[in-house]
Amino acid sequence: MGDVQFDFCDKSFVVVGASSGIGRQITKELAESGANVLAVARNRERLEDLTGMSSHIQIRTLDVLSATPDDWNALATAFVEEYGKIHGAVYTAGISGATPLRGFDEAFAYRIMETSFWGAVRALQSMTKKKFSHEKASFVLFSSVAGVIGGKGMFAYAAAKAAVIAGVKTLAHDLARDGKRLNSISPGYVRTEMTRLYENTSNIPTNVIQNHLLGIGEANQVSGMALFLLSNRAEWITGQNFVLDGGYLCGPWN
Repeated sequence: MGDVQFDFCDKSFVVVGASSGIGRQITKELAESGANVLAVARNRERLEDLTGMSSHIQIRTLDVLSATPDDWNALATAFVEEYGKIHGAVYTAGISGATPLRGFDEAFAYRIMETSFWGAVRALQSMTKKKFSHEKASFVLFSSVAGVIGGKGMFAYAAAKAAVIAGVKTLAHDLARDGKRLNSISPGYVRTEMTRLYENTSNIPTNVIQNHLLGIGEANQVSGMALFLLSNRAEWITGQNFVLDGGYLCGPWN
């Protein structure tokens, strides 16, 4: 149990990309803090595992690549009818992979952008509507340090994550009229199911590991920032990108 505890009793949130990694950790911690959580992802089996953790967690399968505005609205409508308007949402869905300039799969590169950026935009278009979310609701999108500095052979992923950061700064203006907040979180290398798959196909460069001054991250070292941004202690924060990278952007030890 961490030093800082949050009380989200009688509040409701949506987590997209909740079946694994950071999204799963955020879902678990929100439920432990008393919130009603709608966990959204493609993988039904992994989502069902979450329901055994807490009665506060509801699940819904949705593929952000193919979801239409009507799909997002239907998802929000069903949850709001049962639990009332949401107090915020977190979008963690994303895919990663190598896209070297002279040999990348164009369809895969497009899927990266669609999942990390356009999926997030479509989710926001629905969940930030007045009929679905409270005034002063807080929304958090996940970017990456790759969106800040790029990454060798990963231009599509870096571009998608940079788009999230830029989008947050712009869309925060649109949401401010209703007192709603929008921020992004950019983790360094966090060991999750997705990154483990990447590790199986590509070796992690030694310098990547060494440049994380505090070591490779875990999901529970990132989730706390998401909960803080969803809380009323962050009610004067919007349009910002928060880097959680174990010192990666500081560079290696001398």
